[in-house]
Amino acid sequence: MRRAAGVALTASAFFLAIVAVLLNSSALFYMSTAIIATIMASRLQSYLSVRGLHFDRQAPGEAKVGELVTVDVTVWSDRRIRRPLVYIIDGLPSRLVYTDMTPSLPIAPAFDVPIQSQYSFRPLRRGRYRWSNLRVVGTDALGLVSTERKYDESPVEMLVVPNALPIDFETPPAPAFGISESETGQGRGAGIEPRGVREYVSGDSLRYVHWRSSARANKLLVKEFATGSFAYTAFVFQRTLGTEIGVGATTTLEQMCANAAYMAERMLKAGGEISFPTLGYSHDSASYKDHTQEVLATLATVEADSRMSITEEIEIARKNMPSGGLLYAFITVADPALPQQVRRCSASGVQIVAMVYDAQAYLPPRSRDLVTSAAQTGYVETLRNSGAYVTVVPKPEVL
Repeated sequence: MRRAAGVALTASAFFLAIVAVLLNSSALFYMSTAIIATIMASRLQSYLSVRGLHFDRQAPGEAKVGELVTVDVTVWSDRRIRRPLVYIIDGLPSRLVYTDMTPSLPIAPAFDVPIQSQYSFRPLRRGRYRWSNLRVVGTDALGLVSTERKYDESPVEMLVVPNALPIDFETPPAPAFGISESETGQGRGAGIEPRGVREYVSGDSLRYVHWRSSARANKLLVKEFATGSFAYTAFVFQRTLGTEIGVGATTTLEQMCANAAYMAERMLKAGGEISFPTLGYSHDSASYKDHTQEVLATLATVEADSRMSITEEIEIARKNMPSGGLLYAFITVADPALPQQVRRCSASGVQIVAMVYDAQAYLPPRSRDLVTSAAQTGYVETLRNSGAYVTVVPKPEVL
């Protein structure tokens, strides 16, 4: 609309100039000159409104998928000029999927006086995001002309971690322990060997409160004990290039990581230790809260960009796991070599639980013949016959 008004006004000025010459009318000539001068002044004001600025952005270092994120933008003017309102458009990464974006508030930067604006959005996809550029759109006082200028400022980084998506999952008995202790309580209190204290979380039994440490720290701390099956639990994801099925924020890998976040939270509350042997994470954190944050940060960076198959990744994990371990394998595309790997793990005393996601549910009908889903009945039976516990995970209505 603004551009159309500017074009119309410019065309009118030149039309009046031509008519003034043809009619030899000084009045029309003065009118056209005044209009042209107004347009030139508007262009100059619009041009200056977006120059001589610098910015500082403040974004949260970490956010969860679906959580409202607010970014504050502070603007300074380096020139002693009066500026009309300008609009700031941040250059968010193209791979960042988001919704509920609110436009930044229009501001009029003044010399040496910080002016704040902000906008918000909800990220829908995990990942570590970094961006530095932004655009400023300014107009003249009459709103006839708009000018845009790009700025490259100090980079901003934000880690988007998965939001836990509930799932029913099997916790089979680990070979070296004979029983599963996944449901024996909220804390590590069911064990025998003490391993330290941690901050109280909702659901912990009060009989495990360490009162002396709580008094010193001025907050509730509970005793932790080493427990059974979950002491050796590993997660392995199918990360082979081309095995992430779906589009945008609705993909098999996004669901895998959201389900894994829920499973990890349940296991940590039950006193377990979570490891990601093929992602470089294996840490026994003294704090339940710290351990949970580290697990979520690891899940946030899982990408389907590996050249290794899920079978090769499980082989790496198996060699780094003691006998009696429990390994959850998240898979969506059938890997013919996986059943043999399951037998090899069983022989080593490592129990495999296959979390199978149906690739067909994430594909349009015309593309379903291009991928062999791991959820096909025949393949699932082959995995079970090889000794794996199999859970076929349905696609949720909302991820």
